[in-house]
Amino acid sequence: MPSFALRVETVFGDGSIAELGRRAKAAGYRHAFVVTDPGIKAAGILDSVLASLDEAEVAHTVYDNVTPNPTIPEVDGGVAAMHDAGADFVVAVGGGSAIDAAKGVAVAAQLGGGAKDYLFGVGGTPFPASMKPLFAIPTTCGTGSEISNAAVITDPETHYKHLLLNCTPNIAILDPALVAGMPAPITAATGMDALTHAIEAYVNPGNTPFTRMFATRAIHQITRHLRQAVNGPNRPEAIKHMLYAADIAGQSMAVGLGQVHGLSHVVSGRLGTPHGVANAILLSQVLDYHKDFLKADLLEIAPLMGINAFGMPAEKAGVEVVAAVRSLRGDINIPSKLSDVGMKQSDVAQFVEDAQKSQQIFINAPRQGSAEDLAAIYKSAL
Repeated sequence: MPSFALRVETVFGDGSIAELGRRAKAAGYRHAFVVTDPGIKAAGILDSVLASLDEAEVAHTVYDNVTPNPTIPEVDGGVAAMHDAGADFVVAVGGGSAIDAAKGVAVAAQLGGGAKDYLFGVGGTPFPASMKPLFAIPTTCGTGSEISNAAVITDPETHYKHLLLNCTPNIAILDPALVAGMPAPITAATGMDALTHAIEAYVNPGNTPFTRMFATRAIHQITRHLRQAVNGPNRPEAIKHMLYAADIAGQSMAVGLGQVHGLSHVVSGRLGTPHGVANAILLSQVLDYHKDFLKADLLEIAPLMGINAFGMPAEKAGVEVVAAVRSLRGDINIPSKLSDVGMKQSDVAQFVEDAQKSQQIFINAPRQGSAEDLAAIYKSAL
């Protein structure tokens, strides 16, 4: 029977970062290992995070060696640094990359060994039994990693992106003030990532009434507010809506995602393309390829995206949803083609081979894809 559980306590609102130090001290933690990236550190976003810890007299060590697609060596470097610092809990500050890296650190620091020991399909423990306590503080509006039970870690030797599972944070703190200064291109990419989560969750054959509840609200909020969050006059208020929407889109993907992620992870792994950009390009192409199969779902999604679908044939609604995705992507200045981010026709065969390795993990919706299907989608996006 369908069931659903909210996995993470979520604190949301302006100034909520002040909760970090108080909650850490109340839980008995003494030393925070703060995982972030150089951009977050340089932008001064860490200042209020560290101030909250200082006010509660909780020690902290900052580790900022995280790149946009975090790698096994970056996680392992964090584990070593955490041990050296004597820290007893982890604080992730940043977008999905920093939070995913922090999840890897929290798992390996608790259980021993390195990140590779716990990656699904690689290590000997695909479902880690425990991890260091983890507070997740997102500074983008997209990944949902702050409330998800998975992380994505790249093997730099194979360029393949692996899943780390069963690594849910203890608490997520969503403070719009930490997101207000996010550059427009990052807002755009992470917002399209969140939209992809919500739409893929909605059409996923494993969806439940509960996950669709979150997906429905997320699609509506993202479609309504993302343009303003990127370049509108009411940007701060729109970003607040997007931070909320990204979080509930993350809740919706508890049942899994689909072919957009299965294909886009390969693009990011091979080309270093930001995850949200790869998703934005491929979302329209996957939906277009499957629009006849998905016509009933897309008819339901259409009004959530502002399309007047009253009396509209289901086939027409599918066309309109695809057009709406493309229009939104264009309005926020995200590339429309994979060739714009460096993919070539000669890459298709290798990318399809990589994507098929994700078959049991990602490519579970809207329907199973053969190598020919996946190649056709990649080619349509070039």
